[in-house]
Amino acid sequence: MDDLQRVQALLEQDKVYYVNLLEILRRGSAQVLAATEGSLILRDEGSGAYLFTLQEEDRALLERIPGDATLIAGYNMWAMPLLEERFGLPWKLVVRSVAWPAREPPHVPELPGAELRLLDRSWAPWAAEHYSEHFGDMDAYLEGVADRGLLGAFVEGEPAGFVGFHPEGSIGLLEVLPQYRRRGLGRLLELAAIRLALDRGQYAFGQVEVGNTASLALQKDLGLSASERTLFWLSA
Repeated sequence: MDDLQRVQALLEQDKVYYVNLLEILRRGSAQVLAATEGSLILRDEGSGAYLFTLQEEDRALLERIPGDATLIAGYNMWAMPLLEERFGLPWKLVVRSVAWPAREPPHVPELPGAELRLLDRSWAPWAAEHYSEHFGDMDAYLEGVADRGLLGAFVEGEPAGFVGFHPEGSIGLLEVLPQYRRRGLGRLLELAAIRLALDRGQYAFGQVEVGNTASLALQKDLGLSASERTLFWLSA
């Protein structure tokens, strides 16, 4: 069994939890830095992220992550303080993985007066201005999102919200402008993003911050499965 087969066999044991890693393997952007029957470390050449899941007896493999890493995802919570101390990365997030469990895409309902459009790079400044979170160069980041798939919702021709894909493939950046909330646009956008991912042959998945019970409840209501275990992200 070669490294990629070993990695695939490990991840298939919990597809929802490891869906992020499975997507990286699917699109062929995974560089395998370490792989055993129970541990692996990948580098995603698309996003530059280092992602790992380790048995505790293999913790020495963490040294395979280079000192200049600026984006790390770990599936072992015991490793988070070790990496925080080593890398000094200031941003961290603990999440659960959510994934669409079926091959068939969801039904995307129609909302009176609303339409969906794929947005190009010219919409990046608008999306950056209206997104509720900010990190780094948001205009440049949203340009990349537009290249991967930035869906916009319009109500009576006016832009009302958007959703997109992060560099490693997860669905996120869901935002509905305040004046258009409570109309079902968020559900519409996310279901459309799931369908778009599946139509492209991608895994349809996202991540929900631990403690965000409202978002987790929404994902389950939409039909996504949620992981029992958590993972963490560290970033510059």
